[in-house]
Amino acid sequence: MVDGSHIRVLFYTFIWKFAPELIRKGYIYAAVPPLYKIIQGKNSFYLQDDAALEAFRKSPRSKTSYTLQRFKGLGEEDSHELAETMDPATRTLKRITVEDVQKAENMFKALMGESSSMRKDFIERNAFRANIDI
Repeated sequence: MVDGSHIRVLFYTFIWKFAPELIRKGYIYAAVPPLYKIIQGKNSFYLQDDAALEAFRKSPRSKTSYTLQRFKGLGEEDSHELAETMDPATRTLKRITVEDVQKAENMFKALMGESSSMRKDFIERNAFRANIDI
């Protein structure tokens, strides 16, 4: 999922630069907001991703009229939705880990460091892999 990635990258860069041990030791988690909200009459529920939406569309429940709302991240949810999706009993958290510390260090330096030429080189070499969500 690309929605909200820019904010996560800035956060991870900050943590990596000032407290990398928090990532190395597995103390950093990211909230994973649902991608969709289904509203049917007075009831609503959330779907985590495209696979869940596809499953919903194949279910008998989708035969009843519904409204589909797509989120682009936690910043688009109103306070009521945010309270629902970030409820500790039901929220989804993802542990942020690093497998190769040196490779991670090199990547942060290349993409978030002071040298723009390293970023440009990386983008030129990897642009064909971009998964653009427009």
